[in-house]
This record gives sequence, C-alpha cells and structure tokens, in this order.
Amino acid sequence: MTTIPTTHVEDALKLEADGKVHLFELMPLGGGTMFFKSDNEAYWRGQLYESVPCALTGEEFKTEGTPTPKFTIGQPDVDLLAFKGLVNDGHLDGATLVRKIVLLDDLVNNRDIKQVSYFRVKRIDQYSRSQILMTLASFSSAVSQQLPFRQFIPPDFPWVDL
Repeated sequence: MTTIPTTHVEDALKLEADGKVHLFELMPLGGGTMFFKSDNEAYWRGQLYESVPCALTGEEFKTEGTPTPKFTIGQPDVDLLAFKGLVNDGHLDGATLVRKIVLLDDLVNNRDIKQVSYFRVKRIDQYSRSQILMTLASFSSAVSQQLPFRQFIPPDFPWVDL
C-alpha cells in the first residue's frame, strides 16, 4: 500500500486556495501592448506588469441578458496623461484586453499556468486625467458555448430532426 506524503494531505485539507493575481494586457489598435496589474508590479513569463490601479467588474451572468463588463483604470491620485493620445486618437476603441488569472504560487515560480479571458473595448464611457472607464464586450455572443466542429444535420444524419 502506498502512503501519501503528509504535505499532500495538509494541502488538500486547507480551507482556502492560493491567492489569485489578475494580470492585464491592453493592446490598442495602433499597435503595442501595455502590461499592468492592480497592485505592486511583478515579473511573469519575461514581462514586467506595471502597477496601475484597475478593476474589471460586471462580468457575472444573470438570468436576463448578457453581462456587460466594465474596466476601470486609475484612481484620484494617479495621473493617466500617458493615455490621452490613445483615447483622443481612438486607438482604445476596439482595442483588445486580455485578463490572465494566475495563482500567486505560479506567479512567484514563473509557471505558465493561467486562466485567460479576452475582451474587446466597446467604447470609452469616461475619460479624465485620473480615471478611464471602458465598456467591454466578449469576442463571442455565446460566451460559455462551443460550436461543434462538424454539423450533424440531414441527409448525412437522417435520424436528426430539426
């Protein structure tokens, strides 16, 4: 009979999981990529994620309608003058936002284990020198559904009724 190491048993009995770290990548239409996260800066997979106050909200599913996520960058004591050109030239409209959720242990040990979500910037709702509020959209209207590779329709499949 094989014995289980005590460290595995202790880890399995923990009541809380490892901390999740949200990493963001913003790719404006004009090119380039900005890497940032909401608290202190961090290196992961060869990239420096700068410390920029940000939050992604409103992506929970409800019984009616589709979620409308919003992404906020900034706070009252932060100067976002560097974003002014991107906003005024329209490079953030239609930009791509990638959120990577990484466990803290994977971030510290630089392991490529992540949960990735892709969003498109639908519009800029508000811009000031200290805050940018964006409305996002997912790349698919069927967020949690997958289309089959092959269609199962008659006449190839006569037992299927439409």
